[in-house]
Parts: sequence; structure tokens; C-alpha cells
Amino acid sequence: MIVTIEESSLQNMLFQAAQLGADKAISALVSYNIKDAAKQIGITPKTLTKRILEGKIKSVDGRITGAEIKRYLES
Repeated sequence: MIVTIEESSLQNMLFQAAQLGADKAISALVSYNIKDAAKQIGITPKTLTKRILEGKIKSVDGRITGAEIKRYLES
């Protein structure tokens, strides 16, 4: 079976795929303060602070990376 796609449609699909990949990579690098990270996770800042002290979430200088939020949510 052969599928034919117009060049403009293919270019659009490739652009969208590249954009999704870039968005994913950038979101992993972004760092959030406690309040914003807690909002991303869906918990209170107080609970997030508790999880940091328990070693369940890693922070650097009071900030949490998008990659760390993703890791925590997937665990």
C-alpha cells in the first residue's frame, strides 16, 4: 500500500513534529519556583516542601526543573 501526501502537507506535518519535540525539550529545562512547581504537580506548596525534605523531589536552590516534575509524576 502506498500513501501519497502533498508536499505542503508533509512540510506542515514535519514542522508540527519538530515543534512538539522542541516544546518537550524546553519544558524539561525550565525551572519553577515552589509555588509554580506545586501548581504543575497539583499539590500545595506546603506539600511540595514536605516532599522535597523527604527526598521524593529534588530541588536546586529552591527551584524544581520540568524534568524533575515529569519524573515525579511518572513515578
